[in-house]
Amino acid sequence: MKTRTVIVDDHTLFNDGLALILKESDLFDVVGQVYDSRQAMYTCQRMVPDLILVDYNMPHLNGLDVVAQLKTLSNKPRIVIISMYAQKKELSLFSAAGVDGYMAKTTPSAELTANLQKIMAGSRILSEGGQQKESRVKDFFALKHKLTKREYEIVLGLKDEKTTEQIAQDMGLSYLTVETHRKNINAKLKLTSKQAFYDFLQSL
Repeated sequence: MKTRTVIVDDHTLFNDGLALILKESDLFDVVGQVYDSRQAMYTCQRMVPDLILVDYNMPHLNGLDVVAQLKTLSNKPRIVIISMYAQKKELSLFSAAGVDGYMAKTTPSAELTANLQKIMAGSRILSEGGQQKESRVKDFFALKHKLTKREYEIVLGLKDEKTTEQIAQDMGLSYLTVETHRKNINAKLKLTSKQAFYDFLQSL
């Protein structure tokens, strides 16, 4: 299934070019293109995308303002900033805003689509000055708690407020298999109640 994607960028040429790149990859379905940042929230509420690509430097509402609005969407889409700004200051702001990734507008198209696939699979990717820096949070967290790759993917799904049924469908597993993984996760994290587990998820 293709990833439903919305692009928010006031530069028409870049917005249209990015849409073309994504469509040609045959992995993404561009369901909306927003050229005025004030329309981003409305469009995303209407189109319910899985992935939203947001420019940083825009008139009216900048990228961080848009991200703050988009973070309230009930379907919890992945949000990635794509911009020319890639200094440590901006990266810190993007990270604090809780985006799932940042990539420079100079990123080659093949690398862009590959990174977006990784982000949709649960990675968090930041790039500075054209050099990719994949977040080590995932590896550290999984290693610290001795979680398998599949267990960590389930944790990410639960953090995104997905039900066991939704996670099972996304991962191509049975309901009982996901429930078994959840029990193993609880044991490894030493959590003894559902509330303790959800409190833990909120801390991630």
